[in-house]
This record gives sequence, C-alpha cells and structure tokens, in this order.
Amino acid sequence: MADVDVGKLSYAELVALKTKLEQEIVGKREEELKVLADGYAKKLIAAGFGIEEGIKALLPYTEAKRRGTATPSTSTARVLYRDPANPENTWSGRGQPARWLSQYVSQGRQREEFRVES
Repeated sequence: MADVDVGKLSYAELVALKTKLEQEIVGKREEELKVLADGYAKKLIAAGFGIEEGIKALLPYTEAKRRGTATPSTSTARVLYRDPANPENTWSGRGQPARWLSQYVSQGRQREEFRVES
C-alpha cells in the first residue's frame, strides 16, 4: 500500500481522496459481506441444512441488536447524517446522536463530515 502524505495535499485533493476512500470502503464492505455469506451458505449446505434454516438460526443475534426498543421506528424524518463505512447507518438529527456517529466524534472526527448533501 502506497503511503500518502496527506499533510501535503490541498483541500480539494483531500476531499477527492475522501470521496474515493468512501466509495472503496462501501465496495469492499459489499465484497467481503458477499464472501462471508457465500461461505456461510456453503457450510450450511455441506452440513445438510437449508439456507432458510441458517437464517432463522441467526435471528436471535439480530433480535439482541434490537433489544431496548419496544416498537420499530416509524419516523419518516429526513436523513441528515450517513455512515460512509455502512450506508445503512443513518441519523435524522433528532434525539440522541446515533451510536456510530458518537463513536466517530469520540475519535476526534467532526459531525459535519457525515452530513448528507441536500
């Protein structure tokens, strides 16, 4: 991997690099998720299980993630912030900041970096 001295880049070059990195991150995420899903499917089939059985076996893990909310959100608030590493992670700017956004801020990043352009 080539090291880039970001301190020597102009603002425009940094923004272009950021955009390219965000696109690469999304692409790699999808690619790696597909590889993992394919491997999981092959293991299920080799063990004599169906894909749907495997998905049902994963449900407790997804339910644990949702615990703490009595009902799913039905809000139609406009998305103001999006996680470049996982575009499914969004925040409308209402209520407490999303965990993913709070983690980025605690790492020294600015909230406005994640603002969706309108």
